[in-house]
Amino acid sequence: MDTVVRSGTKYAALAVLAATAVAALGQAAAAGVVPAGRAAPGSTLERVRTAGTLACGIDQEEPEYSTSDEHGGRAAFDADLCRAAAVAVLGERARIQVVNYPDDRTSMAGLQSGAVQMIPTLTDDFTHLVGTHLRFTSPVLWDGVGFLVHAHSPVMQARQLSGKKVCFTAETNTEQSVRSWFARERLDYVPFPFQEEGEMEAAFATGNCAALAGDRTRLAATRELMDGHGRPARLLTAVISKDPLAVAVRSGDPQWAEIVDWVVEALVQAEESGVTRSNVAAMSAQVLQGEGSAPGQGSASATDPLRWFLLGGSRQMGAALGLQNDWVVHMIAATGNYGEIYARDLGSGSALKLPRGENRLYGEGGVMVALPAK
Repeated sequence: MDTVVRSGTKYAALAVLAATAVAALGQAAAAGVVPAGRAAPGSTLERVRTAGTLACGIDQEEPEYSTSDEHGGRAAFDADLCRAAAVAVLGERARIQVVNYPDDRTSMAGLQSGAVQMIPTLTDDFTHLVGTHLRFTSPVLWDGVGFLVHAHSPVMQARQLSGKKVCFTAETNTEQSVRSWFARERLDYVPFPFQEEGEMEAAFATGNCAALAGDRTRLAATRELMDGHGRPARLLTAVISKDPLAVAVRSGDPQWAEIVDWVVEALVQAEESGVTRSNVAAMSAQVLQGEGSAPGQGSASATDPLRWFLLGGSRQMGAALGLQNDWVVHMIAATGNYGEIYARDLGSGSALKLPRGENRLYGEGGVMVALPAK
C-alpha cells in the first residue's frame, strides 16, 4: 500500500491542511490546552521531564508466575521502545529506568499506580483493556502460538503433527489455543501438558515430544537454548493464534497517550519512508535547508510529503504534541526505525533469529502500517 502522496494538487492540499492545523492549535491554546513544548502541571510529561528519566515496566513473564501470557525473549526490544519514547520526550541524553515485573498483572498494577509511565509490550485484548483504565497504542509486535520441532524432524507443516505428541504448559492460553486448533482442523494428536517449563524442555530435548507449542517469542528463546546444548531445533511457519502486543499507558492523560501513540507510528513510518539511523541526520538537514517550502520542492527528502512532515518540515510534528520539533530525528538517531529495532533485538541481528512474519511492513506482506504523518 503506497501512502506517499506525489501529485502536485495533493501537495497544495497538504499545505492547506497544515495551515488548518496551525489555526486549530491556536484555537486549542485559547481554550486552555497546553501550548507547544509545555506540559500540564502534574501531567505524566511534566513528571518525566522533572525526573529526567522515563520509568519503563518490562514484563519478564517468568513461567512460575505467568499463566495468561507466555511471551519470551523480548526484553531488549522492550527496552528499545522505552528508549525511543524517552528520547522523544527528553532529547539525546534521555535516561530510562527499567522496572522488571514477573507477569502481566503485576506490570499492569505498577503502571496503574504510577510506578512506571509505560509498559512497552502488553497483550492488547479484551481482558487487558476493559476495566483496567489503560490505553494501548497500535500493535508493536504480533506474536502467537506456534510449534518448535527437532531440526531432523520430517514435520514441515503444522498439520503433519497429526497423531504425534505435542507438549505445552498446562492451564495456559497456549493449551487453549492448541486444543482449539487441533479440534478446528479435525486432527488427532497426543496432548502432553506440563506444569513446569523446565520439565517440558527436558522432555523435548530427550525426544519425548514431537513438538513444543508456545508463543513464538518464547519458542525462539527455547530454540536458542536447545542449539546451545547441541539439540538443534526449528520453528514451523504456522501461527495458530493471534496475540498483538502494544504499548500500554494509563488512561486519563491524553497528551501522554498521544505522545506514546506517535512514537510508535513514527518508528513504523520512518521505516516506510526509508529513514534510518544512518541517514536521518542527512535527511533532516535537507528538510531544514528547504524550510518554509511546501513538500514536493527541493531535495529528495522534501519531495516525500510524509518524510517531510515526519522530519519537522511543517513544524507541527512537535508542536501538536508538546515536544521539540526535531524529536523524531533524535529518536531515530538513537534507536533506528521499527525494522532496525526488530532486526537488532528479535530478528536476524539477534540470537533469537525470529522471522519477522506478520511484523513486516504492510507493503511487504505483513500487517505493520503507520497512520499517515501529515
